[in-house]
Amino acid sequence: MEQKKIYIAEVSLVVITIIWGLGFPITDVAINIGFQANKIMVGRFLIAGILLTIVYYRKLKLIDRKIIIYGVITGLFLFFGFFFQTLGNVFTTSSKNGFITQLNIVFVPFLYFLFFRKKVDIYNILSVVIAVMGMFVLSEIYVQDAVFNIGDFYTLLCAIMVAFHVVTGSYFMKKHEFDPAIFVLINIYTAMIISIFAMLIFDTYPSITVVDLWPLVFLGVLNTALGFLVQSYALKISLPTRISLIVALESVFAAIGAVLILHEVVSYSLVIGGLLILGAVLFNEVKPFKKNRKILKEVI
Repeated sequence: MEQKKIYIAEVSLVVITIIWGLGFPITDVAINIGFQANKIMVGRFLIAGILLTIVYYRKLKLIDRKIIIYGVITGLFLFFGFFFQTLGNVFTTSSKNGFITQLNIVFVPFLYFLFFRKKVDIYNILSVVIAVMGMFVLSEIYVQDAVFNIGDFYTLLCAIMVAFHVVTGSYFMKKHEFDPAIFVLINIYTAMIISIFAMLIFDTYPSITVVDLWPLVFLGVLNTALGFLVQSYALKISLPTRISLIVALESVFAAIGAVLILHEVVSYSLVIGGLLILGAVLFNEVKPFKKNRKILKEVI
């Protein structure tokens, strides 16, 4: 029975990873309709916040001053992570946006060192080197007159902010023993409130119909709310290493979705650069040549 639960959790997470990958081209569709970055974020966080509040309403009594303070701090990183990711999607392709975002997994060990004093090993360092090579190829900055696209830069900032969100969230929850569901819910509402203010100050208002709202519904219901619920369930049931390896496939599904939905052209730079970044993520997680084979045994 336990093995069956693990199987269901991991298959469900694969489905969610596909949805997360499709979120990149769907965001591009929302941008093409006329939605600006802050509007997209308001839509996704408002819908996700309402749904998760309904699911976890019994836990709302756990909210206190301390969890609000640290939840807001972490929520700021969540806001900037999605903001730069969405903004990056305006100026670069969904495929590149997906692969560069995955770099957050490579940055996490270095932030863990800052917060937890957890030693950075040779695998973490080599992963950064491989990832930088992937960025070099993916961005085609070796081509004459080519430059590091501003969209690529925004997406790189997104990866850094996401890494900060993951590590600060882990740090605060472990230190203060916060309930994960309520803590993330405060993160989401923080990002939503900031997005509303940013939308009112900076955004214009496109002429849209109710039908045009479907990308925001997709991102709010499936990409954010359902994604959080399934990932939380999978983390309770399965092993963190296996979860990381499944989630790493998000960038692959982003590229596939970009080709199918947006008809993006698959270039050699995209394939080679994407594989290098994906390889850096897997190398960072699996540590294939480590004498201690414990992690590999867990995966197998």
